[in-house]
Amino acid sequence: MRSIIRLVAASALSLPIVIGAAGIASADVEFDQNNASASADGATLHDLASGADGEGNSYFYESYELAGPYGAGNYTLLTWTYQGGAGYFDQYAWSSPDGAWVGSTSATADDGHWVTEDADADVSDDLDE
Repeated sequence: MRSIIRLVAASALSLPIVIGAAGIASADVEFDQNNASASADGATLHDLASGADGEGNSYFYESYELAGPYGAGNYTLLTWTYQGGAGYFDQYAWSSPDGAWVGSTSATADDGHWVTEDADADVSDDLDE
């Protein structure tokens, strides 16, 4: 009976290790963080995320929003790499009793080669082009 209890306990304790090892073996990684605050002076919201996979794709995202006695606004930043291409985007907007401002920047680049998704095609056909 004691052996069965030990076996069940050992199995229960080893399950998180097995699940964790499977997660480590995966090539996908992600990080997320969110913060919010509110007071009599205003409110803020901050989001942050990033990730990557085993195929060389990655992203970074950050967003900040603010409202207070001097105005309200937001800022967003996004960068990524995907299938040999890369991109960048940011934008901001602000309004106050003195006026309003908006702006953005964006840029993209690719390596000139995109593999088409065709179930009948051989990937080596695309690479020979």
